[in-house]
Amino acid sequence: MEQIYPLEEDVVSQYCGMPVYIVMKDGTRHIGLLSRCSNGKLTLNGDPNVSAAAEPEAVPPKSSSKKNKKGSKSKSQSQAKSNKPEPPVQTQSYPFDPYYYEPRPYYPFRDVITLDFALVAFLFLLF
Repeated sequence: MEQIYPLEEDVVSQYCGMPVYIVMKDGTRHIGLLSRCSNGKLTLNGDPNVSAAAEPEAVPPKSSSKKNKKGSKSKSQSQAKSNKPEPPVQTQSYPFDPYYYEPRPYYPFRDVITLDFALVAFLFLLF
């Protein structure tokens, strides 16, 4: 274990992707993979390939009542004309397939944690 010093964002950001041990000023301790360190925040166990600015934001849907009403009438009319039943779509094959495997990302530590960089007392690099 090696202490990362000085505690500056430029210095700490060089260790992204490495396991770290953090001691906060209130005494709490955190262990995880250092994902990013910028804008006064330190993130553990996040995706290192995604920057905080590149994360998608929620955009409210546009509403136009005239277009929606016309579109819904034409869709319902076209559905009423076709009497062919559609085959059921199987979304998950787990109950039926004994070899079903859904890949999930591997996080060896915990969930994503975002800490205030100003509250970090000590930061250690784990080997």
